[in-house]
Amino acid sequence: MTPRRPTPAVALLTLTGAALVAPLLVDDRPILARRLDGSLAWPALVERGWSEADGVALVNPPLHQSWRAVHLEEALRPPSLQHPCGTDALGRDLLARVLHGARLSILVGLGATGFALAAGLLLGGTAALRGGWADLGLSRLIETLTCFPPFVLAMALVAVRGGGVGSMIVAIGIGRTASAARFARTEVLRWRGTGVWLAARASGGSRGHAAIRHLLPLLADHLSIQAAFGVAQAILLEGGLSFLGLGVPAPIPSWGNILADGRSTLEIAWWPVVIPALGLAAVLAFLLRSGSSSPESA
Repeated sequence: MTPRRPTPAVALLTLTGAALVAPLLVDDRPILARRLDGSLAWPALVERGWSEADGVALVNPPLHQSWRAVHLEEALRPPSLQHPCGTDALGRDLLARVLHGARLSILVGLGATGFALAAGLLLGGTAALRGGWADLGLSRLIETLTCFPPFVLAMALVAVRGGGVGSMIVAIGIGRTASAARFARTEVLRWRGTGVWLAARASGGSRGHAAIRHLLPLLADHLSIQAAFGVAQAILLEGGLSFLGLGVPAPIPSWGNILADGRSTLEIAWWPVVIPALGLAAVLAFLLRSGSSSPESA
């Protein structure tokens, strides 16, 4: 009996957990400190701008490095015990920037996927439940969104709205809405012909209530798989936008802008390019491997 492979949702939760605890792994602020008035503080988690003058550090992260502090005298240091992944052109610790950049990528991925699923379920479900002209109009809208590749559509929207986390979430979410809407419309149309639908309608429930009460629980597994793939795809889209300079502004780290910054130093230092590229490659490998083993690909 072959061992069961981890589901996409489990892999996503693992990546999310690693990103969320990044300040506990590498940061220049202590995890636990005592303020001058004797009270305890958690600077790495909740406080910004902490300095040694604010109190005494009690517990520091395993790697006491900053993702934002510039040290030009340590620029482009190769990987070492002090800097396991080396430093960038401004002397910032690369491991700290990659781990903290993963938090941004996860935030954008989760936000964009939640936006896409909510909008897709609303559009596709309304089209299938209403039928007639509503179905015709919403189906044409979904087909119009399908005509644009998600990355091209997201790039155009971010260029119009400007950079930032909120803009990327909305732009990537809109770009991913069409696939969720098609899925929702297909499932609702198929479900409407079953006895569960007829029984729910006979009991006096509205079409929307029947869909939310009886259909959504049946689709929970499919939606969790779509969410896992959607987050991974959104991370890649965010990396591409940040690489082109359309993402979050400097000095906030993102895998895309770390990779873009490393291009200018590739001839003399490989680590500013290879380290963030490995993170994006891991997400891509997750998509390819999970996609090839999913039921939809069979």
